[in-house]
Amino acid sequence: MAQSPLDPTARRWVLAAIHGDDALAACLRGEQVDLPLPSSGPAPAQPRHLRHCYLRRVRVQGFRGIGRAATLEFPPGPGLTVIVGRNGSGKSSFAEAVEAALTGRNLRWEAMPTAWRDGWRNLHCDDVTEITVELQRVGEEGVTRVTRVWTGESVRSARGEVVLPTGDVGGLASLGWGEDLARYRPFLSYDELGRTITGRSAELYDTLTALLGLSELTEIERRLAKACDRLAKTTQRPAHDLPYLLDQLRASNDPRAATAVELLTSSSLDLDRLAAIAADKGPADPAQQVVLRRLRRLAVPERSLINDVASELRGAAMELAMTAGTKGDRARSLVELLRQALDHHERYPAETDCLTCGAPNALGPEWVNRVRAEIARLEPIAASTADAYQRAETARDQARFLMAPPPSWLPPESELGQIWAEWAAGAEITDLTQLANHLETVGRRLRSAAIAARKAATEQLTDPTDGWAGLAEQLGAWLEDAREALTARQRLEPARRALDWLSAVAREMRAERLTPLAAHAEKVWAQLRQERHIDLTALRLVGRGAQRRVAVDVSVEGIDGPDSAPGLLSQGEFQALALSICLPRTLVPGNPFGFLLLDDPVQAMDTETVEGLATVLAEVGRHRQLVVFTHDTRLPDALRRLNLPADIRTIHRDALSNVWVTPH
Repeated sequence: MAQSPLDPTARRWVLAAIHGDDALAACLRGEQVDLPLPSSGPAPAQPRHLRHCYLRRVRVQGFRGIGRAATLEFPPGPGLTVIVGRNGSGKSSFAEAVEAALTGRNLRWEAMPTAWRDGWRNLHCDDVTEITVELQRVGEEGVTRVTRVWTGESVRSARGEVVLPTGDVGGLASLGWGEDLARYRPFLSYDELGRTITGRSAELYDTLTALLGLSELTEIERRLAKACDRLAKTTQRPAHDLPYLLDQLRASNDPRAATAVELLTSSSLDLDRLAAIAADKGPADPAQQVVLRRLRRLAVPERSLINDVASELRGAAMELAMTAGTKGDRARSLVELLRQALDHHERYPAETDCLTCGAPNALGPEWVNRVRAEIARLEPIAASTADAYQRAETARDQARFLMAPPPSWLPPESELGQIWAEWAAGAEITDLTQLANHLETVGRRLRSAAIAARKAATEQLTDPTDGWAGLAEQLGAWLEDAREALTARQRLEPARRALDWLSAVAREMRAERLTPLAAHAEKVWAQLRQERHIDLTALRLVGRGAQRRVAVDVSVEGIDGPDSAPGLLSQGEFQALALSICLPRTLVPGNPFGFLLLDDPVQAMDTETVEGLATVLAEVGRHRQLVVFTHDTRLPDALRRLNLPADIRTIHRDALSNVWVTPH
């Protein structure tokens, strides 16, 4: 940016977007704030030295399709391991067990109905349900042991523990992976491969931008685009409201209304003359009818106040969405549940049997102490999520305060009475975004109806101005919007220049950083497609905001197709394309995981594609520890036929959920 051709005004918009929402809001208001170049700040942190982590041992008991304890052991280093077994043999149970142990959740469970999730515990195992994963970090002699034990009937009742090689015991956070589990995700199932192409367009985009270190750039571009959209809407508001205002003015017999219409429809807009006309409201005679006198003085929430509350609602909704499904969100739910349990116990201390499972004498002083200790432990974890919920509740209260019931004296059958009732009914809306939309849309109608009602009341009270006072107020409000639109138009031009420049730079940076990953994906696809004349020509990050997506360009027999590749591919080719995009992520620098678990990647592939897959997997196995679970014997056959290095095993399961693995 320091070397860009941007003028100083446009440059300030880019800097404001970099500095954050507060700086952008100041620019929108026309305020001058100090916005130094980011390079004047501290030097960027040096990249961390990674020590890859490998799987050494997985022990599963009482989980999904595995009853008595079953174990898988692996050499802790790069290499390809293929575990073959029929459907229902326990392959996915092992894969999902590792994910559950390391993350506390499973993406496949979350997409399933509640009744399916309730069947997570093995029916043939009455003993404890436990998963133990032993990890080996390069350069460490001892192993890191991750254990997850389920103590309740819910799949979310598990407790996790990490024992480091030093003997120190902690939670999953002690592994130091932070967001890496989501960014590099060393688990990949058949369902996830499908969602890579057919899932929400933004999901893969966000995954790749995070992987490439471009999330902050994407957020900066989104901020600036949002500011431009806001300015654009401000410039368009007067033109949107003008037809209604003209209709109201033309319906009046007041000569000032005719003059206002003439000025409003002229080729050049004289705002000063219009302001003088709007200010000339003429004398008003007090009426004798109580309702009409009150109606003439009726006040409704100001537009600026409505907009501020709506903006706060949307901000709170975004913050809530960011906390959804996080550890803090789970901790907050648990704290609320435990507090309710304590409250119930304090009210009915004589009831000592558990109300959920019926365990006798489960509730007592010792239970109370444990629950309080658990609440004290969870509260710091839940703090940020609780703040987000508190912000949402405060914003909702502000909105409900605005949506007061209509005055008792207001006729409910009147237009204003009906709109006001609709306005007040919004207090029952719980969704924050819907509530914000309600405030803006119905609020605008309420204000317009209130202005019209005041006009009608003034006319009926023998207003000597023949209702001009209400029209003057409407004209004054429109003039206020028109002046804001002129100011916004002046600010929009440099803001758009800034956005155009920033978007061009962002596209260049995305293309530059995506090129190695895309090249690797094209190489993988070339091996998978075998003799098919379908080429993966490009992988691109396009769009922004709600329109962001990953474009996948293909050509069929040399003819370029659209960037909607799935429409040109069969199901097997579709699966191969998803693997081409996902597998290179495993080899990205910065990935701390030396292992990847692939569950059923062979589905829908023909024999030629399976041979290509065998070659690709063997190549990845040279650099990473790759564990593939499959029911399709064509993959091990292809590995042997092509003389590719792989440790091939067979998994077995009997009628009592006993699972064991033998050499294939």
